[in-house]
Amino acid sequence: MRVVIVGGGFAGHNTAKSLRKAAGEDVEIVVLNPTDYFLYLPLLPEVAAGILDPRRVAVSIPETLRGVRLVLGTATGVDFDGRTVAYTDPEDREHRLRYDRLVLAAGSVNKLLPIPGVPEYAHGFRGVPEALYLRDHITRQIELAAAADDPAERAARCTFVVVGAGYTGTEVAAQGPAFTAALAARHPELAGQP
Repeated sequence: MRVVIVGGGFAGHNTAKSLRKAAGEDVEIVVLNPTDYFLYLPLLPEVAAGILDPRRVAVSIPETLRGVRLVLGTATGVDFDGRTVAYTDPEDREHRLRYDRLVLAAGSVNKLLPIPGVPEYAHGFRGVPEALYLRDHITRQIELAAAADDPAERAARCTFVVVGAGYTGTEVAAQGPAFTAALAARHPELAGQP
């Protein structure tokens, strides 16, 4: 019997781990995931704030799911009658993966809120690249603020807005002031800057 799990996030990873413990050796467990790691999303704000190294939030699927086959790819469709999952591999080749049992644990996506300015100026926050971009962007803005002569420009560069009050948004809002204060402390010209 082959069990295919689409997604290697919290649900997919835990399902594969539990099934591997409970199922016999005659059960093949396959995880279909775009990457070879499980990203621990709750710690991304700490990566953005420079508290954690990005490697600390990426958990290797092959190392943590022994006896589970990893297939790198993105699911593109399911043929329930034919019991196959269509997917595209990292080289954009299309494949089909046969299953006897299917677990759909593909995760969630960020919702773009209908707030003016968000599509043009906001940056998504769903992975390590976005967390590193946010960290670098904030660092750059603080450095540009320190170099600015105009008080209005300095204030604008030291102002950041978090859109969204879910877990990630509140964590970014909580980590942001401490991170920006630590950066600003390196620049005496920003003393007293909110």
